[in-house]
Amino acid sequence: MVKEEIFEGLKVALAKGESLQRAMMSFFNAGYSKEEIEEAARYLQAPQTPSQPQSPQQAKPQTAQPVQQQPRQQTLPKPQPLLQPPKQTVQKVSAYEGKPKSTGVIVTGILIFFLILLFGVLVAVFLFKDELAAFFGDIL
Repeated sequence: MVKEEIFEGLKVALAKGESLQRAMMSFFNAGYSKEEIEEAARYLQAPQTPSQPQSPQQAKPQTAQPVQQQPRQQTLPKPQPLLQPPKQTVQKVSAYEGKPKSTGVIVTGILIFFLILLFGVLVAVFLFKDELAAFFGDIL
């Protein structure tokens, strides 16, 4: 059974000039199953004759009529899937791989040294705040 929403969506996309393959990929990326999309595409691509309905919902079972059997002359090959799963591509997000450069190690060492030095100055200010206040009070 063809899903009406997929069939109509493919029909609208084709009417807007989009390729069938692109429209099918859009439905596949939206989470619809590959089989349902291919079924709707096959139904859409089937040649429409005046006796055939225009949409899958209009398809109604017909009463049994005697049909003259004609021998099959040729069997059609199994149709190939119209939709192929997207190829997995690895996208490089950052260049933070491998060992850091030697200049990065040196800069990091210098920054750590200054951090320890400033921390020592801060501790000295708290420990000797009275002496520092008296010293700067005499100057000003």
